[in-house]
Formats: sequence, structure tokens, C-alpha cells
Amino acid sequence: MAIYHFSGQIMSRISKQTGKPKSPLAAAAYRSGEKLVDEVDNKAFFYKREIAPVTKILAPSHAPEWVYNRENLWNGVNKIEKNYNAQFAREFNVALPIELSIDQQEKLTYEFCKEAFVDRGMVADIAIHRDDEENPHFHVMLTVRPFNEDGSWGIKARREYKLDEQGNHILDKNGKKAFYKVETTDWNNKEVFKSWRKLWAEKTNQYLKENNINETISHLSNEDRGIEQMPTIHEGYVARQMEKNGQRSDRVSFNKEVKKYNQVVSDMQKYKAKKEQLNYQNKFARKFSPLEKKHLSDIAKQLKMFVNVESINERKQQLAEWKKSIQFTKNNESKLKQLTRIEKEENLIFDAEEIFDSESTRFIVQNYPTWDVNSLSLDEKIMIVEKTIENNSLLTDDELDQVEEEVYSDNLMKDINGLLNNRYVFALTINQRLENLISERAELEKELGISSTSFESTLKRAALKHPEKFKLLKNIITNTGELFKARDLLNEFYNLEINKLYPLVDVEKLTLDEKEILIVGTEYYEKPVTLDSIPTLKRYTVEEQSSIITLLTDEDSLSIENINKLYPNFQLENPRYLMLFKDECLRNIDKLPSHIVHKMKDINPYLLVGDPISKSNIVEDMNTKMDGEIDDYTSNHSQSVLPFGVTNGLLQGILEERSFTSKKQFEDDLKSKSKKKNIHRSGPSL
Repeated sequence: MAIYHFSGQIMSRISKQTGKPKSPLAAAAYRSGEKLVDEVDNKAFFYKREIAPVTKILAPSHAPEWVYNRENLWNGVNKIEKNYNAQFAREFNVALPIELSIDQQEKLTYEFCKEAFVDRGMVADIAIHRDDEENPHFHVMLTVRPFNEDGSWGIKARREYKLDEQGNHILDKNGKKAFYKVETTDWNNKEVFKSWRKLWAEKTNQYLKENNINETISHLSNEDRGIEQMPTIHEGYVARQMEKNGQRSDRVSFNKEVKKYNQVVSDMQKYKAKKEQLNYQNKFARKFSPLEKKHLSDIAKQLKMFVNVESINERKQQLAEWKKSIQFTKNNESKLKQLTRIEKEENLIFDAEEIFDSESTRFIVQNYPTWDVNSLSLDEKIMIVEKTIENNSLLTDDELDQVEEEVYSDNLMKDINGLLNNRYVFALTINQRLENLISERAELEKELGISSTSFESTLKRAALKHPEKFKLLKNIITNTGELFKARDLLNEFYNLEINKLYPLVDVEKLTLDEKEILIVGTEYYEKPVTLDSIPTLKRYTVEEQSSIITLLTDEDSLSIENINKLYPNFQLENPRYLMLFKDECLRNIDKLPSHIVHKMKDINPYLLVGDPISKSNIVEDMNTKMDGEIDDYTSNHSQSVLPFGVTNGLLQGILEERSFTSKKQFEDDLKSKSKKKNIHRSGPSL
């Protein structure tokens, strides 16, 4: 579990613990694992570590070159901070999320330190410690004095003398000129410290999200977050080692007691949540009559499954597929038994749906008396009931319209899935497949002597004389009809989605193929694509690209399984998705390792499309062009790759000149379409 630990301290020449002088070289040597020599007394410091820290020095652009040498840096600090009690460094100790890889942890550390500290003018001496696998963390020692633009040391503060109304110096109790201390930086400001704590949480959460890790951390205290549990304290490596060696550590013991207390609080919170849930259910809850409950219980026993709306819809689909699979088999006792069982289960499901319909109708009549309940479908009624219970409040008019659209879209997708095995391939090949079927039908009708002028008589004659070929003709006609129906359904579904995501795009001007590109592009980049965003479109990091390319081109049978596990949203069966991924990798080709670049050509979205007759020219052309760019890069070692890739031109072509010329025209056209929205109302608005 990702934890938040971000502690800081000011390092002074006099140790707070011992009261003895302390060298900045000793502190830097302990954290870096390097041997460092203090030039003041020529004393060497070295602290051996079993696992060498990962170290790096970051500095602002105007800092002198010598700061990148650790020994020179802290000797320079030692010389400039001359006072016996001078502050020589600010240090932070920060826990790294164990969910991230080592490379990701390092990248996060450097990015945070640069943005938080270096960009403000500090030199950051970073040391990442991994002595304890469960407690990776980094220390960063920061200079407390800024550098001037010429690379010389600046001042930490200046004096601003106090003057009276006549402009004369005001004297303090010792007779000396009184002054204000004005710091030249805001590095000691409490609000700045809070901003660093917040920035660390934000950066970490960004990295966790980008790497599909469902964890977050917060810089806020439990009290500020409304959490009743007590926070644990940072144990550290030494404390854990003491416990492992059988010694007692106050820090570890304290955390054990806190965890016991928090468990009690957690149990109480669960009880409160359960109680709140019960109260919540009492306000808006399903209310089946005793007889309805008994009937549902009997239906569940006969169907041998838990009965709810989702399960009966799933079972209906299964029964439809079962019936379809046996309808053309020979009539025998086994088929009769199966059909009898299917019919029995269909009747039971019908009874269950009637109960849900009656209960939902009562709920809507009671809570939404002005809505026309008879105009609602069963799916709409059920969704209204479920959303009302989920929100624990009545739905608004806009939410009702949204329910209608969601139900319609869901049902449309179910119809499409019932007709298609793969919508991605279907959208690419539909027109070619229809042309092939129409051509086959024309040839077969000519061969069978079927005439359009005397269609019925020639059809009957063909059925008697050539039964096998006539059966083939029937199949072609059936398949053609289903393809037309599927194309219409898919078009309608895409129109709904594009209208929601791209209200200014005229869907009537787009082909089915272009609609598919736009929808898949939105799914790939996880946001609507705009003309302005096209140059910066990005989905995966360079590290993720390398990982996915390796898995896609690996012949190990577990590779696909690993892609599904590591990148669950990656659409392996979608040629367009694969095409967009390959093109994104092409735009980063100069950042990818050479052995990964050579594997890129093995990724071929074209192979997913299907048989050679129905392959998509667009996917083939895009893939050929990308392979050409890869060859050009590997042969010429060019560092100037297509900055916008190959497929972005495709997206730009769809969005360009396909939008309404103005927002006003869009609004006028929208009004003219007079969309039906209030069919559910039978009275005045609530």
C-alpha cells in the first residue's frame, strides 16, 4: 500500500542532539555512501552501506560547475557558512511508493526535486536508499543560500533599518540601530513548505495513475481528511532492524498500539456505514410484496441461480443463443427435450420480468407522480429505480433524459454484439463483404435462372431442381440482410456516441469507417480528440511502449495474458487501436532502445482484419507507411522522425472541414431537429 511520509529538518553546524560541532561533509557522506573529506580539518568521512545508494546532484542553470562534485559542493558550503551555529543545509526524508518500479521511483524523485527545489534556485543533493525493500526512500540535502547569476554565492538575508517619522534611525535597547531581517528567498516560508508536501502527493498520485495503480496518497492529516484513525509514525531502517534482532524499538511498539486502536475505529466505522446504508435504503428501497418475494424465490430455485435484473438478462441471451444453435439440427428426442427446457426457462424469466416491472412501476408512480410510466420500457424503469436508490434522491429532468439515452445505447450495443463477433473488423470490411455477397447472389441467381420479371415462379423451379444451390442462395440472402441490419445498428450506435463526444461534428458527413476511427481514437487516447490536441496526443510512456512491444512480439503464449494483466484497457483484437499504438511508438522512435525499434515492424494490425478479400486498404496503407518510416530510421539513423505520426493526419482529416461552421449554426440545426425528450411526462414539471 502506498504511504505518505515527507519529513524535513534544518541542519546546523551545532548538533541539537549532542551539542557538538557537525560537518556538512559527514551528513552528505552518510546519505550518499561516498567517502568525503572536510577541507577544514582534513577529516575523512565514510559510512559503508550494503546496498549502495543511488545519488544525483541537480542544480539551477546559473550555478557553477563545481557544485556537481559532492565534496566540492559541501566544502563550499562549509566555507561560506562561517558562524559557529550557522545553518548549512535543509534536508527532506521522503518515502517512495513500493508499487512503482525502480526506474519509475527514480524518475519521480528527480522530477519532484527539480520542480520543488532546483527551479527555486537550490542545489539538490539526492540519495535514494533501498537498504530495506519495504521502505525505499530518498534523502535530499539542499543549499540554504542562493547563487547569484554570475555563479557566486548570494546572501540569505539583508537588513532593513527601522526609521522614525523624520527618517532617523531607531535604536534598540543596546543603543544599536534597530533593523528588520528580510530574507532574500521564500524557502523558509511555512506556506512554501506546505506546497512542497502537496506537490509530492500530486506527483506521486500522477505516477501511480499513469502506471495503472489504483492507489493514492495524501499530504493532509487524518484529521483534515475527516479520518478518525490515528496516524502511525515513520519507523525507519534502524528501528526495524532492532525489532528483527529481538530488541525493543519505541517507534515500532508505538505503531503496533496505534494499529490496534485503528482496528477498533475501523470496526466502528464499518458499523456506522452499515447503519447509514440501512437508513439510506429505508428512504428509497425496492418494495416487493410478500407474494412477489415468494414467486422470485421459487423462480430462483427452478433456474438454479440468483435472480436479479442483470442475471435474468444474461440468461435470456444464453437461451437465445442456445435456441439458435439447435434450430437447424435434426428433430429428435434430445432436441425436443432441449426446446422444452428452453421454453420453460423463458416462461420463468418472463414471470420474473413481470414482477420487476410491477415493482418498478409502483416505485415510479409513488416517487415520480407526474411521469408517464406507461411510456417507459422495462429497462428504463429499472434504471430509474436503481439510480434513484443509488443517489438517494429524485432524478432531475436531465438525468431522466440521460437514462433514456443510456438504455437505448446499451440495448443497441447488445443487438450489435448479437450480430457481430468483432465490431472493429466489421467496420473495416462491411462494404467489401456486402459487395461480395451481392455479387455472389447475382451470379447464383443467373446460374439458377431466377428472373426478376417472374421472380416467384423461377424461384420455386430453382428450389425443386437445385436444392443444394438454392439452400446456398437462401444463406446468402439471410447473411446479406443481417449485414445490412448490423451496419445500420452500428451506424446508429456510432452516431449516438459521436453526438455525445463531438457535438459540433456532422455525423451525416462521415463514413462508417471514419466514425470507427473517431470512436477508437477517443477510446485509445481516453478523451475526445480536437484539432488543437492532435500534435500532443499521447497514451503510453516510452517505458510502457517498450514493454508492450516486447509482449506483442514475444512468441511465449503467456505474453498476451500478461498484456491483459498489465494493460487491461489495451484492445488486442482491435486493428485500429493497434495501428494508433504503433504510430505513437513511431513518434517516439528516437527514444526507444534499438532492439525494440527492430521489433516494431513485427506488429501488424493488418493481420487482424481477416481474409485477404476483405482486408482494409486504410489499415494496410497506414501499416505500410509506418514500416517505411521505421526502415528509413534504422537505415539512416535519422533523429528527425515524423513529429505528428501517420495516423494523426487521418484524425485531422476527419475533424477538419467536417464541423459546423459556427456554434450558432450548430445551435440552430439542433433546434430544427426538435429532439424528442419529454415523452415520459404526463403533467407539469416537477
